[in-house]
Amino acid sequence: MQDSQVITGKFFGAGAIKYVGENNYAVRSFWIDITTNPDFPNTPEFQLKGDKVNLVNELRKGQSVVIKYNLDGRKYDKTAEGGRKGVITNLNAWRIEVVQMQLAATVATAPQAAPALRPAGLPQPAPTSPSFQEEDNDLRF
Repeated sequence: MQDSQVITGKFFGAGAIKYVGENNYAVRSFWIDITTNPDFPNTPEFQLKGDKVNLVNELRKGQSVVIKYNLDGRKYDKTAEGGRKGVITNLNAWRIEVVQMQLAATVATAPQAAPALRPAGLPQPAPTSPSFQEEDNDLRF
């Protein structure tokens, strides 16, 4: 049983759609940037297959995305034909979601309650905490 994986990064780009095999199966590669240290760039290659090849059509470079994918691998052995043996590993994406960024200016804030009206002639209540100017601002180290 395969477990799906999830990763978040910035869309880096996509290759052209290729048609492979006898059935002309559609395959497309794309890359995301998951670099955490600029000295060591990290841009893994993912693969889209079949009806999923168009999932990257509307993405722009630098856009934050969440990729849901399966990790697939298979062994091959071509030593009998004079080749070599090894393992092919693919990151097969099946869903791409754009991360929606909310700007602080667009976030609605809760309305503030209006100050209560005081009847004339009543004294102002004493403040419950001193104001910033009244505090002792000396930092003792």
